[in-house]
Amino acid sequence: MLRIAIAIIFVGSLIGAIMPVGRPAGQPNLTAKSVGHRFAEQKEASLTRVDPGNGAITLERDWDGHFYADATVNGMPIRFLVDTGASGIALSRKDAERAGISSIGADGMVVGRGASGNVMGSYAALQRIALGPKEVRGASAIVLDGGDQSLLGQSFLSEFAAVEIHGDTMVLR
Repeated sequence: MLRIAIAIIFVGSLIGAIMPVGRPAGQPNLTAKSVGHRFAEQKEASLTRVDPGNGAITLERDWDGHFYADATVNGMPIRFLVDTGASGIALSRKDAERAGISSIGADGMVVGRGASGNVMGSYAALQRIALGPKEVRGASAIVLDGGDQSLLGQSFLSEFAAVEIHGDTMVLR
């Protein structure tokens, strides 16, 4: 049985070595530069829609499998990863600086625990955070010491009556 498995692997490797290398006709030639450009274009495209009739906010699942929301913090646009498993709002240091947020307490404090261990940062108070028609004043947040992605968690999501996911769409009502 072991000899058969080794023979199959050897024949498969041999066939793979002699097959021509290339891409199927009609397929784009993807390079690191072109993939990076497409990623940048996708990140810039707004995935947040607001229904003017009922105020429901619809988010489309991004290429990476996550939902992102284009919100404003103190009037500055910030792209948030919507994290239904996070308890609060977390801002990257860059986003916090853009929104003019000063952190409270020392930087480098343990402010939470995530899947990869302790989360380091400092506490902050937001004057205002808004997503579509929903606005919260004086919300608490964390300014993260590391990472480039701001997170929108339950302390804001709980302001909605319902958070629903239907396939590749998230609806906040």
